[in-house]
Amino acid sequence: MALGDEVDEVFRREVKSLPAYAKAQAASGSGLAPPVDEMNQLLMGLANATQRSFHLLADRIENMQ
Repeated sequence: MALGDEVDEVFRREVKSLPAYAKAQAASGSGLAPPVDEMNQLLMGLANATQRSFHLLADRIENMQ
């Protein structure tokens, strides 16, 4: 699997599966901001997905050497 596909899968699993993601998508353009707790969940999901993506990249680089 290509690295980009693996990263997409990580973000899908970590972020898009969160209830806060669906609510943020629904609220976009409405001028209403989702509650802070939901935004914190979304931010943590993004942070987790980013960390996992960096680990995938590091593993790929390590395997090339």
